[in-house]
Amino acid sequence: MPFNADVITLTLIALLAALVIGIVAYAVSAKAKLRSTQRDITSINATIIDYFRRSGVQVACDSTRLAGRNAFTAVVESEPMKRFRLSHIIEMTLREHVRKNCGLQLEKVYWRFPIKETAPSETGDKAADASPDTGKAEQSPDDYINEGLEHYRHIPKPEVTELDWETFEQVSTLGRDKNEQQGNP
Repeated sequence: MPFNADVITLTLIALLAALVIGIVAYAVSAKAKLRSTQRDITSINATIIDYFRRSGVQVACDSTRLAGRNAFTAVVESEPMKRFRLSHIIEMTLREHVRKNCGLQLEKVYWRFPIKETAPSETGDKAADASPDTGKAEQSPDDYINEGLEHYRHIPKPEVTELDWETFEQVSTLGRDKNEQQGNP
């Protein structure tokens, strides 16, 4: 019997040692994978920032890898610019640039164009109270937004008035009478 107890004890110790070695190996592997992912994210962020810097645009970038995926997702933040109207085209060239320079796949690019908040001042408060019809409204420092607002100011505003029920019936039957005279049902 003592012989069996020693064999069982040795077997349990060997299994326990194998389990501890397996846990340590897994932890070391996970830590190395995390470092590799962080290195890849840093590389992608630097590549994206450099890509836009070459065209004269300052951007902020952050990337991540979703669990279970090999590809990365990037979030690019920039001031609103006209050249980003066709961001899907820029995204295709950006993906190719990251693939060539880093050897990594960029799956998605999310764009963020925060609007700068202006500090209220005495003249700004007076301009904000002005009517947009008079053209004295405050101009944002962002030229891209101003261009859109300028177009909006010149769109004719619809005029809405109330009609009584009888006038509505006359107008609606007038259109029906024209269709019947022309032979349309």
